[in-house]
Amino acid sequence: MEFNEEQLAAIQTSGRNVLVLAGAGTGKTRTIIGRARHLLSSGTPPERLAILTFTRRAASEIGERLRGATADVSGVFAGTFHRFCLRTMSSRRKWFDFNDLTVMDRDDQIQLMKLARGEIAGKNKTVPQAAELLSKYSYARNTNQPPKDYLESYTDLTPSEINVVTKVFARYKERKAAGGYFDYDDILHRFALVLRNDAEVRRRIGAGLDYVLVDEMQDTNPLQWLILESLAEHAKLFCVGDDAQSIYAFRGADFKNVHTFGRRLPDAETLKLTMNYRSTQPVLDVSNWLLSASSLKYNKRLQATRGGGAKPTFVDFDTNFEEAEWVVGDIADRYQEGTRWEANMILCRTAAASRPFEAQLIERKIPYRFVGGIGLLQTAHVRDLLAPLRIVINHRDELAWMRYLTAWPRIGEVTATRILRDCVAADSSGLSFEIAKEKLAGWPDAYELLERIGALGSNPAACVEIAAERMEHLLESKYDSWDRRKKDFTLLEELAKRHKTLQGFVETYTLDPVNATELEEQDDLVTLITVHSAKGTESDVCYVVAAHSQNYPHSRSQGDEDAVEEERRVLYVALTRAKDELFITRSPAQFSYRRAFVGGYEEYFLQDLPSDLVIHKFESGYSPRRSYLDEDVIR
Repeated sequence: MEFNEEQLAAIQTSGRNVLVLAGAGTGKTRTIIGRARHLLSSGTPPERLAILTFTRRAASEIGERLRGATADVSGVFAGTFHRFCLRTMSSRRKWFDFNDLTVMDRDDQIQLMKLARGEIAGKNKTVPQAAELLSKYSYARNTNQPPKDYLESYTDLTPSEINVVTKVFARYKERKAAGGYFDYDDILHRFALVLRNDAEVRRRIGAGLDYVLVDEMQDTNPLQWLILESLAEHAKLFCVGDDAQSIYAFRGADFKNVHTFGRRLPDAETLKLTMNYRSTQPVLDVSNWLLSASSLKYNKRLQATRGGGAKPTFVDFDTNFEEAEWVVGDIADRYQEGTRWEANMILCRTAAASRPFEAQLIERKIPYRFVGGIGLLQTAHVRDLLAPLRIVINHRDELAWMRYLTAWPRIGEVTATRILRDCVAADSSGLSFEIAKEKLAGWPDAYELLERIGALGSNPAACVEIAAERMEHLLESKYDSWDRRKKDFTLLEELAKRHKTLQGFVETYTLDPVNATELEEQDDLVTLITVHSAKGTESDVCYVVAAHSQNYPHSRSQGDEDAVEEERRVLYVALTRAKDELFITRSPAQFSYRRAFVGGYEEYFLQDLPSDLVIHKFESGYSPRRSYLDEDVIR
């Protein structure tokens, strides 16, 4: 592998705690792999090196590329923060005070929060619904705040409502403990709490590592920072990220983890990667201008190794329907001229903004994938299929029992509750299954399937196959479009073949759900994607659509300086996905002319975009004399 001077300086640094600010397209992953390869070749044992990522896909890519570059990497851990914490805790359960556990996905969490809310709040309509409660609870924990403090400081709930909500949270916590459940936040919270408070555990875990390499450092939340800070007492940190791509504050990501890195860790060193290998310079000129217009000091200006190219095109339309028709028509014209569908990406600020474009793609019968949609393992029919597998893993999984039992004829929620009550309360899985056999005497097929899965537990693919075979008649009558849904079970079986244990299979994709689009056999597809799903992606031709004042920044951020600045970074991520050509499109019908914010006007990032950086077009009769804020938008 060859590296430029900036990359080589990062790879070979002798610094103890290193932050590498890697601009978009500057070879971040390549540098992480180069660093790992350098450490291994310098004598670091593979098992003393951990690479932490934010997605399973990123971990898989790094692992594969590292194996291609270095011979002995079998002991290197490359996985998500959640996977690292769960693996460590599972091998040292006494240290972290738990026995068996089932990792809940978001749907499970909502169902459990509904039960807790119902028990505490009853029909009190002033208390937020379960999904909103869960979001508040999760945000408080990821930002390491007591839930009550968060509710008092950052919500408009009244004191009496806060009192009820904190009781709901307490009941939710009790139900998790009773069922042996861990939600996503528990994994990080339990790990961080024990490391923070137990010096001996901190020493023994930290001393087992020489180096911890962190991908996407700008996305770390306060819990993840506490984990890294604890590990840094013994291991050395090498963190790579881009402050200009920090766009997940709504999940608890803390921008300060990058901007204050040098002050918060001893012997810290900050390096930069500024040579961009993805885009042409005209694309980067617009992206650089966007950052330079910020009051924050990003102090980076990307340089294209590829040199010049076509200027980005800014196109205005009368309506969003005309906008969608033009964008998809342009893609269709390119295809007729020999360009593959996969060379095109449509980037939307929100899933809702994608609808007119998706409608046009469908109408023109253009193959596409939408990224930012529901995950394969989150679909209802797949969750039904996984329910008996989860029961075998953890007989106390009340939610899985309820889902599985109610799939069978003549078993409603009341009957299911009566059956599962004793099964869940049993001291062991063996006893639980004996009770289930007796209570399911009227449904012998339901019990037999559990028994078969239990016997096949070391073969996850066989478990999926037998569950699909035995439950097909139940699910086919329950769901429409069955032929399409049934294909998901084949994909699920393929995923299961990658795992040696049932628990490993279910946990892996619960922690980081896989999208059905990841498993599409056809690869020549237009990508329609939300910007928050677009990090790490790139395309020859990118269309940043609906780029009006209510989307960049989003209307809900107006008046909040930090939120508006994060919205600038969202747009920066969108712009920097383009390799060769960039189109920015908008229509005036998509926003209002409200003047309610700082300076008498709404914030709009593209208000002062220099006209010499783009080619400006007006389509469908759009007049350049019409303006968004009663003045020319581009000067």
